[in-house]
Amino acid sequence: MTFAEPAWLYVGLVATVVTGAFLWWTERRKLRRLEGFAASKLLPSLTSNYSGKKTFLRCMLLTLIVLMLFVTIARPQWGSRQRETAPTGIDVLVALDVSRSMLARDIRPNRIERVKLGLSNLLDKVKGDRIGLIAFAGSSFLQCPLTLDHSSVRRTLREMQVGVIKRQGTDFALPIEEAMDSFSKDDRDRFLIIISDGEDLERRGLKKAKIAAKEGVRIYTIGIGNKEGARIPLNDFDKPARDFLKDINGKPVMTKMDEANLVSIANATGGKYYSLGPAGEGLVKVVEELQAIGQQKRHTLLTEELPIERFTVFLFIAIVLLLGEFFLGNRRNLHKLGSSAALILAFIFSGCLRNENIKQAEEAHEKKEYAQAAAFYETELNATLAAKNKVDPRLYLNTGLAHLEASNLRTSKAFLEKALDESLDQPELQSTILNALGNLHYANANLALDTQDVITARQAWKKALENYDSAIALDGNPKARENRENLRVQLEERIETLISRISGIVWRDIDGNGRPQAKEPRLLAKVYWDKNEDGEHNASSEPFVSTDASGRYSIEWISGSYPVSFKLGSVLSDQNASNEHTLIPILPPPAPPLRPDHVMTQEIRLTKASNRQVPLPYRAAPVLKGFIWNDTDQDGKRDSNETGYTKATLFLDLDGNLNLDENETSFKPSENGDFAQAVPPGKHVLGISIESESSAITFPKEKVKAHLTFVDFETTAEHLNFGIHDPNQQNKSEQDPDPVKSDGNPQQNEQDNKDQESTAQNQQHNIPRDVNALYKRLLQEADANAEPLDPEGKISESSLKGRDY
Repeated sequence: MTFAEPAWLYVGLVATVVTGAFLWWTERRKLRRLEGFAASKLLPSLTSNYSGKKTFLRCMLLTLIVLMLFVTIARPQWGSRQRETAPTGIDVLVALDVSRSMLARDIRPNRIERVKLGLSNLLDKVKGDRIGLIAFAGSSFLQCPLTLDHSSVRRTLREMQVGVIKRQGTDFALPIEEAMDSFSKDDRDRFLIIISDGEDLERRGLKKAKIAAKEGVRIYTIGIGNKEGARIPLNDFDKPARDFLKDINGKPVMTKMDEANLVSIANATGGKYYSLGPAGEGLVKVVEELQAIGQQKRHTLLTEELPIERFTVFLFIAIVLLLGEFFLGNRRNLHKLGSSAALILAFIFSGCLRNENIKQAEEAHEKKEYAQAAAFYETELNATLAAKNKVDPRLYLNTGLAHLEASNLRTSKAFLEKALDESLDQPELQSTILNALGNLHYANANLALDTQDVITARQAWKKALENYDSAIALDGNPKARENRENLRVQLEERIETLISRISGIVWRDIDGNGRPQAKEPRLLAKVYWDKNEDGEHNASSEPFVSTDASGRYSIEWISGSYPVSFKLGSVLSDQNASNEHTLIPILPPPAPPLRPDHVMTQEIRLTKASNRQVPLPYRAAPVLKGFIWNDTDQDGKRDSNETGYTKATLFLDLDGNLNLDENETSFKPSENGDFAQAVPPGKHVLGISIESESSAITFPKEKVKAHLTFVDFETTAEHLNFGIHDPNQQNKSEQDPDPVKSDGNPQQNEQDNKDQESTAQNQQHNIPRDVNALYKRLLQEADANAEPLDPEGKISESSLKGRDY
């Protein structure tokens, strides 16, 4: 037999001797008082009911009771049993270099911001593991102690900046020492991730790493930067780098990555070194490796040999002796003492007989060690199942609640749903479980909002509402009712801080006033986020939303921070294809120094989460129409036997020299000699360049062989004809489609116009892109005076639900 706390035995021996001596002294004192009260001859008659043997036996029993109580407290043990326990996760401390060298921009946007972004994205992958943050430079500080609350880690990480440690420099020994003090001494799985450029100015890191290795700390190092070196800008990372850190000689300081130092520190502790990489690949590899270790540990049941507690035997003996003492005599005071002691011991005994796993789980819960509490509950649950006993659904409930408080949401859901299935005949218990499931889905909604995933958050909250409503329907659960209202308000407030609603109408703005009129047709289109800002819609990578039948669209823009800006573009659908018109978007002129002719989409800037209406008008481009014919008789009139001419190039003469220059837009006629060309609004000089040197222009007959015309949106300039005499080309009357002289009869003129219009319609889909590029600036300037929709006005709700970006 052994004792878990043998020190109480020595105390018990002393207490037993003192108790025995005190009882003996008390009895002797009573006899002396009696002798002083009456003569010795009268004592036997006065104490006829007194039994010296009973008194002696009672004193012996009380002395033995004291001894048995102290033996019980010493926790006697003999024999052993095996117990399986589920281990907790791992402890990971991340030490982030916040020296000024982390401001270098050899990784975009800079070193420290790149690391913060990578760490924040990976926090969700290490659920169940405790994470902490250390900031270090010339000194170190534990910014966030080890915790399972990864949302607090994310908040602390967001606030870490260069300068949070006032003393500059880099000393790797300091974060290693800080980590050794922060880790729990009884945990064998302790990991430290050091993220730095590797410049250990004090050169003490390797020595301290070897000491840490002896204490079981494994260090992973991640190098950031390049070996060529980079200057250290002092400007904010979102501003151009103009001011750089300089040494005492006035020269810019260059920071280079010291990879060898980081490798040696990692190797000294059995860890590994990785380079961060342009997209944070090194950090991903470290987290995946640690995650695998944590998962393996959590799925491995630990078997330990535990001695069997035998204190109940001695406690039982003490109770029996106490009962014996109670029935031996009729001393009133001792009776009261015996009764009180019996009640107290019965209470202690009942507590000691409680299930050990449940007791340990409750103790861990009181200490807010929820993961440990869940492990004890699971151990009891597995033991009950192994014994093929019926499991109380409350045990499933308590296990699920412990996992919920430990942020193990998936595991918690499994246990809570099992508790729900096992308690079909207990509506009050089911109401409690449904309320817990509602809280679980609410936690999932908040986790989704941490990553700006509003869609998932709304889906999770919908499930939470269903569970709360079910709990209220069962027994009017007041907690579920309170959660339903209070948590809804909190969640909606979080969502509103992330979402901006952008809506509007896509329509053909015929009158050009910038406001949709009832007579103006609505257009079917795709409104997209131009992520790469190339002015074109990439359907595979750029999100979009389609307009409804009335041309309306609605978009929810989600952002974790404001102000924010992005490009919004639109593409008309095939249903809007027209043989008569080429529709182009009317974009507002951009702010300087951007050039209007380079703008392909509309820039949206949001200073806060709000509602914004963005109209997207289209207008029909101006068109130049005409015909080129081979004027064989050189009379400047088109005769019935004269056909179309194609060996010429039409151009928009910008400088008035009537010659085709490199910077001037040009186009060819069709095979029949007619043309229909979209142009910018305004005044144009349409010239012609013929290929054959022997050819001559016979129409126009004026000295200037060009047409001067003015066109605006939604208009067409017609009859811009040219006559060319080419002696090398012969006309064939059978190929001539009903030619008409320019001064012929009206019926023939009308037929000629119809032929030209029909031919022009067939060419509208092949308008050269260079023309569009040419008139973008003019289009924007022409519409700059159009009155836009009020950006803060009433929003027109679309029946077509917008897509979350």
